[in-house]
Amino acid sequence: MNIINDQPSVDYITYFTEQLPKDLAAMAQLRDELVKRQGAMSAVEQANKDREKAAKELDAAVAKAALIVEDAEKVARANDTKKADLDAREAALLAEQKSFAAEAAAKTAGLMAREQQVANREAAVAVLQTEYATKLQSVDADRVALDARIKAFQDKVAALTV
Repeated sequence: MNIINDQPSVDYITYFTEQLPKDLAAMAQLRDELVKRQGAMSAVEQANKDREKAAKELDAAVAKAALIVEDAEKVARANDTKKADLDAREAALLAEQKSFAAEAAAKTAGLMAREQQVANREAAVAVLQTEYATKLQSVDADRVALDARIKAFQDKVAALTV
């Protein structure tokens, strides 16, 4: 409080005409700056909220990605197991095919040898049949000649006894 009034009194007319517009302009500028700062503060608050939200979403995405990776690893392990099983089956099948092919080749070779033996035997039988037919004709001719001789002998014996 100013008791002695060592400051001169305020001239309101001068103040209203000269100083008040300057003070109002300064206050308006101050108000605008406060609005900007308030906006900056709310932007910071909003950025912090967005960061928190992003952090939560990132945590959720990381957890989901971990589950996806885990599922993918399970599928990969299952696929590896299936591949190993299929590889073993394929190896067994190839071995069986080779075994079958070798067995079939052996049986085919055996059948070819038997067919050759049968063909040789058929040729031998054909030769024997030809010889048999020739000998049968010879026997038939000899029988006819023998029958003729027997008949001639019987005729002689019958002529002698009569």
